[in-house]
Amino acid sequence: MSQKRKLLILSLFLCLSISSVFGTKSKAEDGSGEQTSSTSEMKDENAQRLESVTGMDEDGNIYEVDDSEGTLESSGIARYLRSVSLKVVNFRTKGNATTNYTEVGTGVSGYTNGAYGADAAYLGTSGGKVKFMLAGVVGQVDESEVQVVNFSEAKSVSHYKVSNGRLVHYITQNMSMTSGSTGSTLDNGPAPSYLSSGTTYYSYDGHYFYTNYGTMLSDYQNDSRSQSVNADSPFYNYFQYLPMRSKTGYSGAELNTIVNNRTSAGSKMRDAGNQFVSNQDIYGVNALLMAGIAANESAWGNSNICQTKNNLFGLNAVDSSPEASADVYASVNECIRQFSNGWMSRQYLNPSNWKYKGAFLGNKASGINVSYASDPYWGEKAAAIAWKLDGDGGSRDNGAYTFAVKDTISTSHVSVNVRNESNTSCSVVYKTGGHSSYSVLVLDSNPVNNFYRIQSDAVLNSGRTGIASGVGEYNFDNMYAYISADYVTIVNQGNNVPAKKELQSISISTPPSKTAYTEGETFDAAGMKVLAQWSDGSETDITQSAAYPSEPLALGTTSITVSYTFDGVTKTAGQAVQVIEKAVISGVEVNPQSVEMKPGESFTFGVLVTGTGDFSKNVTWRVEGAVSADTKIDGNGKLEIASEESAESLTVKVLSDADETKWAQASVTVIKDSTTPEPENPDDSVAPDPENPDTEKPDIENPGTIEAKDETTGIKVSGTMPEGVKLEVQTITQDDEHYEALVSDERVKSNTILGVFDIKLDKDFDFSQPLSLSFPVDTAYNGQEVIILHYYEDDGKTFTQSFTASVEEGMATIEVNGFSPYVLALNDAPVPPADEPADEPADTIPPADTTPPADEPADEPADTVPPADEPADTTPPSDITPPANTIPPTDEPTDTIPPADTTPPAFESNTPPTGENTVTPPTGDGTTAESTDVPPETVIKEQNKQYKGTSGDSQTTTVKEQSKAPKTGDTSSAVIWVLLLAASAITVLTAGYGKVRRKLHK
Repeated sequence: MSQKRKLLILSLFLCLSISSVFGTKSKAEDGSGEQTSSTSEMKDENAQRLESVTGMDEDGNIYEVDDSEGTLESSGIARYLRSVSLKVVNFRTKGNATTNYTEVGTGVSGYTNGAYGADAAYLGTSGGKVKFMLAGVVGQVDESEVQVVNFSEAKSVSHYKVSNGRLVHYITQNMSMTSGSTGSTLDNGPAPSYLSSGTTYYSYDGHYFYTNYGTMLSDYQNDSRSQSVNADSPFYNYFQYLPMRSKTGYSGAELNTIVNNRTSAGSKMRDAGNQFVSNQDIYGVNALLMAGIAANESAWGNSNICQTKNNLFGLNAVDSSPEASADVYASVNECIRQFSNGWMSRQYLNPSNWKYKGAFLGNKASGINVSYASDPYWGEKAAAIAWKLDGDGGSRDNGAYTFAVKDTISTSHVSVNVRNESNTSCSVVYKTGGHSSYSVLVLDSNPVNNFYRIQSDAVLNSGRTGIASGVGEYNFDNMYAYISADYVTIVNQGNNVPAKKELQSISISTPPSKTAYTEGETFDAAGMKVLAQWSDGSETDITQSAAYPSEPLALGTTSITVSYTFDGVTKTAGQAVQVIEKAVISGVEVNPQSVEMKPGESFTFGVLVTGTGDFSKNVTWRVEGAVSADTKIDGNGKLEIASEESAESLTVKVLSDADETKWAQASVTVIKDSTTPEPENPDDSVAPDPENPDTEKPDIENPGTIEAKDETTGIKVSGTMPEGVKLEVQTITQDDEHYEALVSDERVKSNTILGVFDIKLDKDFDFSQPLSLSFPVDTAYNGQEVIILHYYEDDGKTFTQSFTASVEEGMATIEVNGFSPYVLALNDAPVPPADEPADEPADTIPPADTTPPADEPADEPADTVPPADEPADTTPPSDITPPANTIPPTDEPTDTIPPADTTPPAFESNTPPTGENTVTPPTGDGTTAESTDVPPETVIKEQNKQYKGTSGDSQTTTVKEQSKAPKTGDTSSAVIWVLLLAASAITVLTAGYGKVRRKLHK
């Protein structure tokens, strides 16, 4: 060999070495469904293929093969022998490594690994690029990346043969060795009738077969298949081109048996059949095909990554360290779920994802294989295993579906519209892309308007007008589309086409979470499940495709109609709903509207909020005009005038929290304290005229500090009262007709109710100072706060006073100005989340200096709203024994329940009304005088029957059983009572009476 020739060979060798290190890298286009050379690098989903090279035999067994370089010795010369017609492209020039290329006709980048498929058909060289066909793709690759050798110099090339009626593909993985020593032997299913046993066939697309290698190259170079033995009937490996959006005919248990018979005892694939089928039904990925992929990727569940990390698919393995970097899964089941949902349904089967090249296994021309694996025959290997599994199960799946193919000879690369209906004026759901041999699953073999109805590759939205973004769940019945019959050819006619299903009816199997609405709201279908019943007896979930009204709901609506349409047939089902009146605040009133008070005194105002619908009665209180910062009003309407207050008048305002344009105000006259001089001649006082007695006030002698107690309940009242006054208490139990109305107020309806009582004194008298009213509460609640509501009537209207008190030594005490029904409850309502405003008003509101306009919201924040993250501890200790005098719990019957035929008396009050005894009671649903269905003669009016009467006419019933009421009681002893009476007597003797000139409600 001449020196010049040696230098040339050496130079070529150096070029090959450098190109193997600095090979070009293909990129992927973001989100378009196509790949270009200007974006991210493509990588094998299972980089373990780059760790060791495997082959597969005809029976689906997987084994390791030699991964050394496969360069032929004459490679340096053959590249320049362009006059030789029969040439082969050798991709195994770098051992186990990937080589990048660009598809001719689309510009799409691709990659392959010569260690898994060494040879490709040579179609010419131009501009430093070698044109080739390999595994269906026609592409161009840099000359430095491959070898071009004479066909006669290759010791083996890939080919097909018919063996025992099966079409077998013999794949060469090293052209420098004979096919018997290295390569894969793949079962392609039953051989078509046009192929004969004993003949060698050549094909690099797997669809058209040639008996002469040169004839095949001639057709390829001329973009033709006319000289193939099956020019009019291309072959498509059924499982290799069956769309993944299909179902296996095997149950999970049956697939378990089939897989277990093929795997060893330690395989991670054993008993995975149930999980494959379960995820198929949820995410729309064929269970048998997933099993084929898993077996190929994990060597039937025995690879190291699979055994140690439950990773059946080698997912997310990094090229440099696949075993160290592969994803770890908590279980094989979780791996299968993530593969079917995340990798398949959301990516490789999603036309909006760049990895999508068709929703079938495929090869390097189209299908999952294009982007998923560098092995050009990865899809064919998974299909070969599916053939074996199906054969073991009785060939139930083979040929079951009809599918059609676009661009069978890889020349047109047309991207076809997939539409939601069978016409060109409807929505385009997605596009096929320009990939050749693109397969679609045909649902109806007879086209409508020249459109085939097909199974959608994409997860569709409820209207089937587009792709549902970020969703992996798939509905086989609802997710269909249409493709023009002009662009696809049916290549497999299903042999088990089911009878056409007709929609019979629909039903709502699970009602929606929300069924109660306020007028103006729209129907919320969350939680609702709708099923369709079909003519074949089957039932499917159509929740995502069902239609329901979207317009605002009108008052009085009792049901909405859910509908579903299939093939022009519409069925409906009704869902019951309740639509109530919209909550509107109509007014706010305060009581009294004027009052006189002295510095140092306090008074609790009553409030009445009226409205329609389920409106809120929550209010905010304000005091205006105060000079002293210590003059304030709390969230219950309790006004406290500072002892140093110098203002002559104050204004109390109460505003609706729901609508601050609704408010009311009361005027407060501040009376300065003055000393009234003693009369100089007491004997000159006018004696009462016995013939004309004073009838304005009852003739009650010697008022003083008195305590009256109801022995049954332990409730007591103390203060300036006449001698001999008696306290009468009637307990209102849950079975009482008025109970619900009294406890429905927002301030207590979510709280623990301790008791509801109708309280009165047996004597009618004027008292100049508030009285102390004390309720016994179990000592387990010591230190906790209670809420006390007082309902009273004035001028035919029912007002409510609100008090809060702390339980101390088993008692909760408040100062009151009148008697009628009281509600006692723990302040233990659920606390709203910290980021939401509390429903309850603040306890104290700072005084305001100005009066805001009625249509402007208040700008003073609450000062004492308790922190939302500090709920009161309301759980009493389990080891506390209730005091002897406590009211028994609801599950402990008392001895004082009245006979069944005893009618309890109407509620009474000692508060003289300022108007008629006709009021509108509070109701359980929040309605008021304008909207209530309860007649005015009930509840509070009944309680006010003796407002105008005197003492002694009413009777007090015994305590009824209280349903679920926490324990209350009086733990004071007789000694304490004596001391209290003595202290009261001393107070009477030493304290002067100051007449409070204000309007009192008792």
